[in-house]
Amino acid sequence: MTYKELLHMPLDNGVNIAYRLSHPIDKSLETIVMHHAFLMNSRFYDQQFKDTRYANYNLISIDAHGHGETTGRGDKFTFWDTASDSLQLLTKLGVDRFYAMGTTQGASIALRMALLEPQRVKGLILLATTVYATPEQARINAGKGRAKWCETKIPSDEAITMRAGSFGGPTRINEKVFEKLKEMWIQRHAGAEGYDPALNCLLDRDAIDDQLDKITMPTMVLHGSEDRIITTDEVNMWVPKLPNLWKFLVVERGVHHLPLTEPGNDVAADLITQFIKETS
Repeated sequence: MTYKELLHMPLDNGVNIAYRLSHPIDKSLETIVMHHAFLMNSRFYDQQFKDTRYANYNLISIDAHGHGETTGRGDKFTFWDTASDSLQLLTKLGVDRFYAMGTTQGASIALRMALLEPQRVKGLILLATTVYATPEQARINAGKGRAKWCETKIPSDEAITMRAGSFGGPTRINEKVFEKLKEMWIQRHAGAEGYDPALNCLLDRDAIDDQLDKITMPTMVLHGSEDRIITTDEVNMWVPKLPNLWKFLVVERGVHHLPLTEPGNDVAADLITQFIKETS
């Protein structure tokens, strides 16, 4: 088994959930369940799967509904659905307790896992996320991006460059990684049928800021100082409401997709190791 191997697990509700393992699950190790960003998939965390700082953890990276090869809920689903199905997957894998990690929409899923079954979540690792519903201006901006993406059968170079703005543009990541992302976007998310289900899930998310008092497990929050999607001011509004905040750090020069780019990837790896050591 390698981190490149995509696995599938049929669930009792008819969902077939796709995921990757860093190695066969070792019950003696802590487990990190990883949820990717919008229009990404479980390979979003390839760097972490190869990073020796994560070698002593079971890493489980999951394709969210509307992304990758997870199927079974049609074109209408919520972050709650991915959270619930991920919990079922972990039960079938024999993983009782774990750390839940997510980037942008992935952190929204991790938070909902913690709300659904708090007794199973040992800690939360939240990167570049929000707990609020989508504001109107964000809907307008997303609509413009969607129109550009879907105006051609295959997304244009302009549309792809706009989408890459979520991680600071093509130059912020390895050229080969960017080429693989482009290929995946064209194969999986071209046209309205590939784009809209994931976008609608993101835009129609419910607010959970009134439930933060229930997030009692240790939580670390990282946010990029150069995040163009979610402002630091917005994050500063909800982070203080977390009952068991282990650390909140604004990563200088960090962008929206922290673990995909530097310095976010490096900062996160060091802090996650410390976080798990102190809270496990």
